[in-house]
Amino acid sequence: MQGLSRVELRPREVGGHQPRSIAGTETPHTLDEVRALVRRAMATNRRLYPVSTGRNWGMGSAMPVTDDNVVVDLSGMNRIRGLDLDAGYAIIEPGVTQAQLAEELRDTPWMLNVTASCADTSVIGNALDRGDGCVRSRVEDVAGLEAVLADGSVVTTGGLDPAGRYHGRVAGPDLTPAFVQHNLGIVTAMAVALVPRPQTIGLVHGRIQRDQAGVTLGAITGFMRRGNPADGLLRVRELSLTPDHGDWTLPPGVDPALFTVMGPLLGSDATVELAEELLRKALIEVEGAEAVRVVDATEVDQGDPLYPRALMAQGIPTCIGVRSALGVTSCDQIDDGAMGFLALLPLMPMHARRTEHILTALQTAVDRHTTALMMEWNLVSRHRANGVIQIFFDRGTPDAPYRAHQLRNDGNCLLRGHGCAIYRSDIDHAAADVWSETSTASLGMLHRLKTALDPDGLLSPGRYGA
Repeated sequence: MQGLSRVELRPREVGGHQPRSIAGTETPHTLDEVRALVRRAMATNRRLYPVSTGRNWGMGSAMPVTDDNVVVDLSGMNRIRGLDLDAGYAIIEPGVTQAQLAEELRDTPWMLNVTASCADTSVIGNALDRGDGCVRSRVEDVAGLEAVLADGSVVTTGGLDPAGRYHGRVAGPDLTPAFVQHNLGIVTAMAVALVPRPQTIGLVHGRIQRDQAGVTLGAITGFMRRGNPADGLLRVRELSLTPDHGDWTLPPGVDPALFTVMGPLLGSDATVELAEELLRKALIEVEGAEAVRVVDATEVDQGDPLYPRALMAQGIPTCIGVRSALGVTSCDQIDDGAMGFLALLPLMPMHARRTEHILTALQTAVDRHTTALMMEWNLVSRHRANGVIQIFFDRGTPDAPYRAHQLRNDGNCLLRGHGCAIYRSDIDHAAADVWSETSTASLGMLHRLKTALDPDGLLSPGRYGA
């Protein structure tokens, strides 16, 4: 294949997953180049694994799920094809980063639903893998897609037409969700729903004693279910479980005795004021909740520890948080840095008693593997919380990567036992997670769909995500 690099082994990525051999790398810059390489791969029986910017840290970065794939690096497809400032949509390619789109939206009535990851991560890649932004789950931003199928043909979904115009949902079935966490095609463009820039952005922040975690989650759940009048995604985060001995590690500034309540409240002045009042009433039975404050995100000083979160609440991506947590000065150093990082992403209960039972069970795994973890609940709706469990380890300590992976595996089993399904997986567990969470009939339907569109398994074999 033209432009193909030599076969190599990719042994280094921040999660310490098993290394994969790759058959080469392709770097297309246009839709036509993607179509051409797909046709060449079909003729030469090469399997393709597309990545956007490859910064899927903690879950495999840019490594394929299986060996001997050609990695299709889409970071060079970085055009913002269209921006509709009346309707609030951007048409972008997979190499478009958070920083790039946010800059384009500056001084407009719209802003980006920013994630806490690096400013140079892909908007499309994260949305297709069900990442969470500051305002909502990013899968809600996926309005329509353009994708290249295994035969080189191009399809569009959701009202995104072949000329690159987005109309909104049109007559007929919408296949957009079929491409989320699936390998039906190489996504080359997306219509992204933007967030209306609000009059007021209040940033909720408070640190509360660890023993109040369950009751706090229950209280915030009640606040949401009774009707949060403001937009924004509230989080319970930085809840750490540490072993009583060993050489475990956590990011700087994390106090295992405390956890954090955080998130933006977006809307008019009156709406944000009402939301704050209702949230305080919901938290009235939580000891220490009087420490929770709501600040104007636009007035947080650069030296304030809340500054990175204040930026993100305003739709401005930043690398400050991820660099601080992983001890690097540039995000390009993360995969080769001294700090290792794994992510385990389960659906979590929004119930006080169940939460405490899960924390007790996970503590046994933390003690067994003498490795710490840090937990986060992203309350993405009135009914559902996306969990983010982060496991940090010193890559220079001989057995630390092994212990971290064992903790990740044990944690997965414990969470399943408590009814917590995995909603987003890493490269080592992608197939197993799908099989364990999907019914036999549904697996059969997915297999038939994949076989019909890609009978030779050309695209992203073994991978459910983009």
